[in-house]
Amino acid sequence: MAYSDFTLERLKKDCGVAHERVDFFMKPHRIVEPSAQLEQILADNNELPLLTEKAKSEFLISPILHELYRNNNRQFTIYSGFSFNVNETLFGFCDYLLGREPHSLTVDAPIFCVVEAKNRSIEEGFGQCGAEMYAAWLFNQQAGRPVDTIYGSVTDGYSWVFLRYQGEKLEIDLPRFTLNELPQLLGALQTIVDYHL
Repeated sequence: MAYSDFTLERLKKDCGVAHERVDFFMKPHRIVEPSAQLEQILADNNELPLLTEKAKSEFLISPILHELYRNNNRQFTIYSGFSFNVNETLFGFCDYLLGREPHSLTVDAPIFCVVEAKNRSIEEGFGQCGAEMYAAWLFNQQAGRPVDTIYGSVTDGYSWVFLRYQGEKLEIDLPRFTLNELPQLLGALQTIVDYHL
């Protein structure tokens, strides 16, 4: 089934992945100050009509992920709109995947999945993101590069909710991180990268 067809209920039924709401980021939340370049890009882009998924992806989500990429000396790869077919049950395109291997042309060691909220509520993206995270966990296992934890996020560009898959359970973080709290959002993203690099 395509990732976009998954709900949390279908993920549990078909893949055995249960879920729960938890607060898994340490408090106080980590702070990473945005660069002047990112602040200017987001300020300029917020003047545009961000009415579609594509616009939010290009003008809000992508600049934030590129800031993370620069902050980490390009030590991972960002895949955008990538076909990620793991088996006959888990397949389709991922909005964004972060892979642990830098400068790779093929998906290697995915560690983080980002799903756009499809102009609906963020909660409706939890099943899709969970399916992509579970697929990334399986992919790493099959490639002989197992990881204990896969992270993900569902975002509409303005608000981000983080997810964590470990031990056959999908954990959905309680707080939301927003563009109005950009240092905390960047801190959460950096925490995820630090875990894997």
